[in-house]
Amino acid sequence: MTHKFKVTTFKDSDASFREILDQYEIPNSRIIQLSESPMAAGIAVEIVLTGGWGLLAVACLAWASVKKSRKISITTKDNKVVWLDGYSADDASKILESARNIAVIETKPDEKL
Repeated sequence: MTHKFKVTTFKDSDASFREILDQYEIPNSRIIQLSESPMAAGIAVEIVLTGGWGLLAVACLAWASVKKSRKISITTKDNKVVWLDGYSADDASKILESARNIAVIETKPDEKL
């Protein structure tokens, strides 16, 4: 079964999050959003899952574990907000499967050498 959904990346998370998706071979692409009214300054990324949610869960947990400034917020279909932090891959997979909205945030950019 194929699942297609949108993730919104904020602050400095876009490049590093899309990099981990590519590393785990999860198809993704930026979505251009046009609006006549003000909207959040995030970048939309479309993700296509051809299998289960486990691979995305592992990729998300791997991305978030690199730096404390990386966070993933999930709003479930019943409007419960969950920070994807400290969960096992199985639990994270179940949370992602119930997601209505996913926001990826990195508050501090990678340091330049």
